[in-house]
Amino acid sequence: MQPDARSAPAQADHHLLPSAYFSDLAAGRGGPETVRFLRTTEYSRRLLLLRTLLDAVAGTPGALGPLPPVDTAWDILAAAQQRAPEDFAELLMHPQVGIWLGHGLRRMSHTAWGDGPLWTDLGYLYAVCAVAALRAGLPLRTTVPLRDGTAMFPTLGLARLPDRPRWGTAEVVVGGGRLRLDPQGACVGPSGDHGDDAPGWQGLRTLRADVSGRPMTLWMDDIDPYRDLSEPLPPQRLDKDELARWRERFGYALDLLADIDPSTAAAMAVGLRTIVEVRRAPVWVVLSASSGDAFGGLLSSLPPDPVGFAVTLVHEFQHTKLGALLHLLTLEQDAGAERHYAPWRNDPRPLSGLLQGAYAFLGITDFWCRYLDRVPPAGRPLAEFEFALRRRQTQEAVDTLRADPALTAHGRRFLRGMAARLPAWWSDPRIRPETAALAEFTATDHRTGWRIRHLAPAPDDVRALARAFTAGAAVYGPVAESTVVPDPVAPWSQARAGLIRQRLAVPDAGDWPAPSAADRALAAGDPAAPDDYARLLAGDPEDADAWTGLVLALGGSPLLHRPELPRAVHRELRLTGTTADPGDVARWLAAGLGT
Repeated sequence: MQPDARSAPAQADHHLLPSAYFSDLAAGRGGPETVRFLRTTEYSRRLLLLRTLLDAVAGTPGALGPLPPVDTAWDILAAAQQRAPEDFAELLMHPQVGIWLGHGLRRMSHTAWGDGPLWTDLGYLYAVCAVAALRAGLPLRTTVPLRDGTAMFPTLGLARLPDRPRWGTAEVVVGGGRLRLDPQGACVGPSGDHGDDAPGWQGLRTLRADVSGRPMTLWMDDIDPYRDLSEPLPPQRLDKDELARWRERFGYALDLLADIDPSTAAAMAVGLRTIVEVRRAPVWVVLSASSGDAFGGLLSSLPPDPVGFAVTLVHEFQHTKLGALLHLLTLEQDAGAERHYAPWRNDPRPLSGLLQGAYAFLGITDFWCRYLDRVPPAGRPLAEFEFALRRRQTQEAVDTLRADPALTAHGRRFLRGMAARLPAWWSDPRIRPETAALAEFTATDHRTGWRIRHLAPAPDDVRALARAFTAGAAVYGPVAESTVVPDPVAPWSQARAGLIRQRLAVPDAGDWPAPSAADRALAAGDPAAPDDYARLLAGDPEDADAWTGLVLALGGSPLLHRPELPRAVHRELRLTGTTADPGDVARWLAAGLGT
């Protein structure tokens, strides 16, 4: 980046992906050198995005409001890059800077909105400039926007100025190795000086671990407005007990990963930079996310234990690697319709979403496979189940992906690399048959429930089937394939999945939704389960959970391949004024579809 050569930022080079790195990534892996390469390519992308944003701002009169001209920002960033290139690259690669760049570009193109004037978002640029100048040892006097009397300095912390308007400005002076916000504001050095809090200052805190004898440090970000994946957020400070829990579980999780998969742990030490807490998650599930805008960053609710934390890190790090690869290569060319079943999601997914999920679960399956050699005896049943379930889900997703014609040549090669991992997992002798059966039941339960909620049979077929049932005739013959009609608000309790996991782990672990008596009967193999579900449906004939349970309770029924039919036919019968027992409708369809 040079002030007198603005047409092309320095170091935004062309990159050739080595074949060995591609193969490594396709197999779900990617060691430190591969991740280091991806960070280099992402840095080039960040430079281009920064140039694009600054050009857009320069071409939009008034975009910066009361802030300095955009050329002053370019000059200081160029000088900082030249003086301290490594520090500059680390700052620009900070995940929250990436989220800000994406948000700023979307605001400029009117595809995103903020909670304040445009300049309050774009002005984060001057906070980046201040940190760049501080780390490069350059003097600077500039102006930053205030958001509710605060100004965030990425990788340092949050300065607070009391009694300021919601949207205002403050002067920043950098010099003598210090950064000061206004005469009465906070004064900090390049390391932030205050890992916790001080008058007028909240420092960006850290999580630390050792990976093969080398320290690994992540920012635990609870203050940056650009720590989320959408709109800016106000600071929400973790208390000391919450922070202590994060630090303890993170340390144990990295110890576990370094033990069972040292290459992945070392790659994370190269690639990961920040964790942001997702609050208000159910106790029984970990909510996590990442973004292609924020290489090295992830969001997560606090995992319940180190194993869950390790799984979450693996999950989101897979997304991080694939997101960077997709900035280099096109693996699919699809219109983006939500048409695919993803075994770990309740909603239909576009091809790109299924690819991301399958890649994440390739890494998760690999984790459980490796963990089986280290798991304590008390945790073995659940670990076996997780491995068996994840290989089943990953296999189904990979098979779906490989059959999709929207994959490019690169995409087909990538999927071959993913698929090559699967046979060894299926031949693993450590999974007991009864555990494999539980995993199969759980996978079938989810797929059945998904089809019932999101697939719509052809209306003409449904009407013909209803007439045949009413007449006591055989099932109307051939039934067309159903179409995907997403139901984004369909309720889904997951009670049966929780029941199985509770049986495999500590009986009172977690806070899963309570299973019904019919669910318990199904899990126990009670032959009365179909009638129990039919009684539930008599009270609520649209209950997707109960229809799923009824189809499962009928055993190896042909309905497992078309479970959306009974509810649709029963609904048609009700519309025509015909009273019918849900169990009778399901059995009639099962008998007819099986002929």
